[in-house]
Amino acid sequence: MAYILGFWFADGYMRKERSYRVVLCSNDKHILMDIRSAMSSTNPVRRSKGDDAWHVSFHSKHLYGSLTKLGGFRRKSKTITFPRVPRKYLRDFIRGYFDGDGSVFFVEYIRTKDGRPARELRTNFTSGSRKFLEELMFILKKEINLPLKALGVFNNGASLKLGYGMKDSDELLRYMYYPGFPIGLERKAIFLSRIPDYQIHKSHNSKQH
Repeated sequence: MAYILGFWFADGYMRKERSYRVVLCSNDKHILMDIRSAMSSTNPVRRSKGDDAWHVSFHSKHLYGSLTKLGGFRRKSKTITFPRVPRKYLRDFIRGYFDGDGSVFFVEYIRTKDGRPARELRTNFTSGSRKFLEELMFILKKEINLPLKALGVFNNGASLKLGYGMKDSDELLRYMYYPGFPIGLERKAIFLSRIPDYQIHKSHNSKQH
């Protein structure tokens, strides 16, 4: 449930015009099906109109009220704050948010000092809320000693980014995708298995140099 809460904070919304609705969205249909299963629901996962995303809706006044007590509200994108999550579930909440509004990728470039090709891992969390990302950054500093840093700005200032480089991304992924994690995007977790390949590649280049 902590994972689902984090995922909703990233890629969900709530409405109550005609009925109480809590909706989660994703480009990945399978994770919504996993979330639906975790919620013991048979509600359909449908394609959203006008784009390639999928969504699943839960019609429940009780769920709507519970989410509100946990810090959820309508039109939350620019004003959310980090909810009170028990420490033992923090990594699950953060993984949920990362699977919804985070990214992990390798960047390749030519090193200026010796002209050799390099390949490094990067991770990002994005949000329209500066306060949420700053609170997340301080929690990651406390839990796994990731550095405090300035947030990046993009989309003409409408969005913010908390980004980490190779070593910090390694720590972050191991923290979120711990052995036996119950639910999450495998396509992001798989980057953990690629990190040793990078480290071997880096060590080999260092020896050649």
